[in-house]
Amino acid sequence: MRFRPRPNRRTFLLHCATSFAGVCLGPRVQAAESVTLGSWETVEFPGRPPKSRRLMKINASNGAAGYSRACATDLKNAAAAAGDANLLDHGALWERLRAAGVPKSEIATLDIAAWDLHARMLGKPLHSLLGTKRTKVLRYGDVRGQQPGFAPQAYADGVARYLERTGLRATKLHFPGAMGTPESVPFATVLDTLRAVRRAVGADAILAWDPYPGSAESATPSVDEAKQILALMDELGYAWIEGPLPPVPFETQIPKYAELVKSGAKLRIQAEGPGSPVGDGTGFDDMKRWTDAGAITQCSTDAYIHTGVTNCLRILEYARAHPPLVVNLHWAWAPHAHLAMASDEATMPLVEFPMGEDVPKEFMSGPWLLAPDWPGIYRIDGGQERG
Repeated sequence: MRFRPRPNRRTFLLHCATSFAGVCLGPRVQAAESVTLGSWETVEFPGRPPKSRRLMKINASNGAAGYSRACATDLKNAAAAAGDANLLDHGALWERLRAAGVPKSEIATLDIAAWDLHARMLGKPLHSLLGTKRTKVLRYGDVRGQQPGFAPQAYADGVARYLERTGLRATKLHFPGAMGTPESVPFATVLDTLRAVRRAVGADAILAWDPYPGSAESATPSVDEAKQILALMDELGYAWIEGPLPPVPFETQIPKYAELVKSGAKLRIQAEGPGSPVGDGTGFDDMKRWTDAGAITQCSTDAYIHTGVTNCLRILEYARAHPPLVVNLHWAWAPHAHLAMASDEATMPLVEFPMGEDVPKEFMSGPWLLAPDWPGIYRIDGGQERG
């Protein structure tokens, strides 16, 4: 379906730009004029990397278009629920889709596409529309080690080589926790590995630990052992830990996490683990529950996994109002790269290094992720899209 732009579009865009002049990260928009969903389709951009070549394209009632990675294969439920909702009133649209029980993947796809559309209409990158706070942010890498045959010193030497080869100043460690499962390592091995890595990389490298993989995706099931791990990581100058204990069930694990936070740990504590709604795709309500209980000082989320940019914005806004909570977005996908530039260092100190599918490699300079400079969220180039 195609639409002709409205005659007063220029005036409309100027009104939109004015309405955003005082907006920081608030997801609710008071638009001067309503722009509704006309149609949607999946398109392919031949010039993009294979994993991000297929996008969802939405066409608005004024002829504007917006894009999102196709988290959902179609938008039939989201489109039905959206009805005549204003695509530029992002908070209201998001709440409407959630209230209608639209699947998360469809909410995420339409929400991201609506933000992309909005920024394209203004001819701005998303971070500029939200209010750019910085033009580069330090990124961190990822070094994985797992069973069988896991050896602390060999892994530590690999981490040192990785930092030297990439020029990164920070990295997250992915090695198994002491969970008593086939994928686990002994508790003593956890401590030995944390020490060995710090010795191998020196005092200046920024380090964090995210236990991995599978059934070893928490540090330990023991509160006492978790406290020992946190004390050692503090002594060694680690920045954060993801999943010191299993996070589920919430009723029993939130009080245990709160005990760890109250123990005086200086590093940031994030809840994460298999089978839990907190982790890479945390929703706003779950994040708030854990934060209000004093059980975490860091959370992670993902626009693709959990209901789009608006969910991330709400978490970022909450974190800024509730220090010392820090947000660690999962990977630096294109939506997250913009959100990082619209966030201050206190709220989002680093970003997980981009995988290169959403963010062109020229926007990664040594240890830095650089601000996107194209309109919208995604850089759409490399030829015409194909339906």
